[in-house]
Amino acid sequence: MNARVHHPALPAAAPSFARRAWPVAAAGMLGWLSLLLQPVPAALLDQVPALAALPLLLQRALLLAQPLLLLGVAVLVGAALAHRVGLRSVLAGTAAAAGLPRALARAAAAGLALGLALAGVDAAIAPQLGQAWQQRLAAAPGGAAALAALATGLLYGGVAEEVMLRWGVMSLLAWLLLRLAGPRRQAPAMVLAIVLAAALIGAAHLPALAAQVEPTPALVARTLLLNGAAGLLYGWLCWRRHLEAAMAAHAATHLGMAAWRALPV
Repeated sequence: MNARVHHPALPAAAPSFARRAWPVAAAGMLGWLSLLLQPVPAALLDQVPALAALPLLLQRALLLAQPLLLLGVAVLVGAALAHRVGLRSVLAGTAAAAGLPRALARAAAAGLALGLALAGVDAAIAPQLGQAWQQRLAAAPGGAAALAALATGLLYGGVAEEVMLRWGVMSLLAWLLLRLAGPRRQAPAMVLAIVLAAALIGAAHLPALAAQVEPTPALVARTLLLNGAAGLLYGWLCWRRHLEAAMAAHAATHLGMAAWRALPV
């Protein structure tokens, strides 16, 4: 097998459950806290008048509760199952730190290229996605608001979402598939788990789309395909490298998309 896709060297024995859980939880919490940089969506307040009537602090607490719960469940699931299906993490102590900077740099380069490619495709197909979508793009925030959105993408998307989707969901899917197919079918099971987790993250972006514009079949397809393509890269890196490589690629994807938007038109 090509050495470039070998798993990092593994410790002689799996660390304790707590050791596998708390560092990943700490990283995920950092990403989760970045949601505080974002304002409460005005469209959501319009749709839910009862939420709009609450104090701002309570609004934020309610909106942050669901991702915190999902993050906590994902940490526990990953700590229990990830190492059993061949998913590794330096944070969790199931992958050695040797070679980590190089692996992160390569993953980030792949994510940066992906971000540029996705942003380019998105810009190319935007004229076919309807007037409402065009208006939404024209109203995209700039300045400090754009920097806050980028920070949230780097931390929540790059860290918290990877803990939830790759460490939690993909581990669970792979474990279930391996129980059905048997341990000798690890590679097909992992590939299917990667695809299913990527499809799930694409579908998870649909409520945010619906909060911004009226979804159309073209917009739904765009959201599923672009986010799903990114999920395939992150899932492959998590499997063939480690969770931290997936995090680096995901965060760098946001940098690539931001760099595309900064290009002169």
